Amino acid sequence: MVLNPRYLHSNISDFSGRTYKTVLDISDTIFACNYFLGYFKNSENIIDLLTKQKISDLKEKSLWESYNCPFENNIEILDSDFGVNVYFVGQPKQGSGKRKVPDYLKLLDLTSSHINFGGFRCTDFVCTFTKKHNSIKFFKDKDLPVDEYILGFIRLDSGVLSNKPLQTFTGMKTFSPEVVNSHIVNSKIIVPTQPFGSFYRGGKLLSLLSQSNELRDFFNELYESNIVLWYTMSLYGSTKDSSQYDQLDRFIKFIGVTESRHPVRMKNPHKNNLINWLDQRGISKSNFVKGNSSQEDKTFKNLIHYLEYCLLINRQDKTVNKLRKLFEMEVNNLKNNVEKKRVYVSTYGLDQWDDNLVSSVREVNENHNLSCLFDYWKSKVFKRKDWGMRKYKERFNSSVPLKYQLLNDQLKDSSFNFVR
Repeated sequence: MVLNPRYLHSNISDFSGRTYKTVLDISDTIFACNYFLGYFKNSENIIDLLTKQKISDLKEKSLWESYNCPFENNIEILDSDFGVNVYFVGQPKQGSGKRKVPDYLKLLDLTSSHINFGGFRCTDFVCTFTKKHNSIKFFKDKDLPVDEYILGFIRLDSGVLSNKPLQTFTGMKTFSPEVVNSHIVNSKIIVPTQPFGSFYRGGKLLSLLSQSNELRDFFNELYESNIVLWYTMSLYGSTKDSSQYDQLDRFIKFIGVTESRHPVRMKNPHKNNLINWLDQRGISKSNFVKGNSSQEDKTFKNLIHYLEYCLLINRQDKTVNKLRKLFEMEVNNLKNNVEKKRVYVSTYGLDQWDDNLVSSVREVNENHNLSCLFDYWKSKVFKRKDWGMRKYKERFNSSVPLKYQLLNDQLKDSSFNFVR
């Protein structure tokens, strides 16, 4: 590709130890940085930005205007006389590409307020409602049936970012890839469909099931690992006073709040639009997209670094110099206004998180079996009416119909609270 002759070829090496062979000229530096700033300046706060990002994501995936749900969409719950089926449904990859998107992922996108990505060792499970039994069954090699109502989604993976509470809990200053891949599992997605989540504390049920012995053992078998520690983080931290993981202390423990300064990212299609624009001008995509681990975070950080570099090299221009100060302020604002998330762990019922690392005989706490966890949730919701269920006592006097509440409809209502 023929480069713009005005583009600079730089060998400056005093900028965080990284250089780029080609630097944008003044006019293109101004354009690219204004595109970046414009993306964030149109939002009043983080929640407003996240809402706009979700709407854009649904539009890009052709889920905004219409969606024909292939799964059972109407059930009634009268009492605790029902069962749950848990299906292993696949291992989603990073990004969408040209792959056919499974139907369960479309329903997840229309349920979760977060924009979810696949990646390294991502392992998906779907939980469904059934009247064929009143227990819980795990299917490792059976297709997800369309004639069952989906109660929620679970995704496990091996990803661990900088996480101070988790490091303090384990006594490790840093996590090596070997330790993470072999012994720690992240419950990356725990999302109930609505209104099952709000009516019947569905998020608590999925949280319990995600740290069950059976799902851990399946993950171990799939990746030849020895998982001994489960962790997850609340989707919202400073924005909400509570979490679906609260009041689960018997199984899941709160260990602190993150100190992460990972900036709120630019999402697609805008991020890819900017990277493709740079690529067309000879600034290769390889400058930004590197590695598989936490790829979205790294791509965005690399993009920020490159734009900062262009601003530095072209700082002799008065407009660029002013823009450089605005850019620095916006990046700092993104870092300082992140959600500080609550961190929760499970040791699968063992006294110490590393008991099954140091012990020669593997120990199993059967209270973390799927059947025990399901019975515990049923008892809390239907028998004892804990977790705030007493105020809904009239709900238990008759059957409650459930039909999916989807974000492509809810987000069109200005009164809808995006932070559920």
